[in-house]
Amino acid sequence: MKKRNMALFLSAVMTMGAITACGSGGGGSSETAPSVDPSANPEDISGKVVFVSGNDTTGGVDEMIAAFNEKYPNIEVEKQVLPGASDDVKKSLMTSLAAGDSEPDVFECDIIWISQFAAAGWLLDVTDNLEAKSDEYLSGPLSTCYYDGKAYAYPNYTDVGLLYYRSDLVETPPTTWDELVSMSQEHIGSDGIEYGYVFQAFQGEPISCNMLEFIKQNGGTDYEDGQFAMNNENTIGALEFVKGLIDDGIAPESVLAAKPDDSKAIFEEGKALFMRNWTYAYQSAQADTSKVAGNVGVAPLPVGPNGTESSGTLGGWNYAINKNSENKEAAILFAEFMSSYDAQKISTLVRGTFPTNAAVYEDAEVLEALPFLSDIQPAVDAAKPRPQVRDYATISSIFAVNFQRALTGESSFEDAMAQMDSELNSALEKMQ
Repeated sequence: MKKRNMALFLSAVMTMGAITACGSGGGGSSETAPSVDPSANPEDISGKVVFVSGNDTTGGVDEMIAAFNEKYPNIEVEKQVLPGASDDVKKSLMTSLAAGDSEPDVFECDIIWISQFAAAGWLLDVTDNLEAKSDEYLSGPLSTCYYDGKAYAYPNYTDVGLLYYRSDLVETPPTTWDELVSMSQEHIGSDGIEYGYVFQAFQGEPISCNMLEFIKQNGGTDYEDGQFAMNNENTIGALEFVKGLIDDGIAPESVLAAKPDDSKAIFEEGKALFMRNWTYAYQSAQADTSKVAGNVGVAPLPVGPNGTESSGTLGGWNYAINKNSENKEAAILFAEFMSSYDAQKISTLVRGTFPTNAAVYEDAEVLEALPFLSDIQPAVDAAKPRPQVRDYATISSIFAVNFQRALTGESSFEDAMAQMDSELNSALEKMQ
């Protein structure tokens, strides 16, 4: 397999990195996957798998399917691409799954749909199958396959919040908030640097993802032991730090309305020393249109004074299996292959995805084509999922409104977080 054109890689990553989606509630029971004999002769296994894939213009998915059919020549794979954006695809899938249709057998599933679909009883429980090979995957993406202690998907590709920095101005990236502030203060006003740090606090999923990162970097949590309890010193400390970044001019006030592309534009103009963004921003920052091309480093996000480890928010997609599939054995074999080292290597080099299979990050051919993956792996491994609850859309909306109220001064930090905890736990009760 040859290295593919970087422009193609950039296009694929930017398309995938921009995808976000939210879910709504449901109720039901799942079904446990049948065991598959690993010693069986692949040529003795037959069946048909209807597979719903995202719109792939690279040809990578077809290559992955062809590789599967080399191993399992008697399993027919019918690939379908549903029209529309991510939310449209979700609605189409929900219509089929809620009706109890047996197709599709396997589908690409946004990681934040897993809990909703599993709670509705639409997905096959693959816990035993996945855990038999769980050591193949990075722990962060692996965690997104679970809901309520059981696995309902196989890892596909991932996305994570990262720290970007000007490698021509910063020799060693900051590992703590204090270091980030100190370096920012040192460089603002020189070499075209207007801001130390740009991130995203638009009232919506951007502020939810960014603030959950700041909170966890400072030793805080979100959803734990079946409830939310975020009105505490670690959360308040994170809010104080973020507000201080804006008040002290380390970050522009415009971050309160910023989405990922807004931050990326400032960084690519050479106006920011540091940037928080998703994985898709790396290749864009290195493109010919970027003024900082060749001078971009990437690292895990820094840690707050009460924290012990970096924490980026996870994004990405998984492979889920329809509980009502009439071809469960073939569906399991297909999903397992698509999440395997062989398939993910193809996906990384051709589709431009970021792998969840740990071995791909050590592959010589992959690292020759995409050397920055070695910098990304630690951040992906340590990243944390968003709250894995039945109705994440409602939770995210509550996050967004109350974080924004706190950062804009509409409410005190303590009052905003007390209100948020009350609303979050009330919403949880309604999901039962």
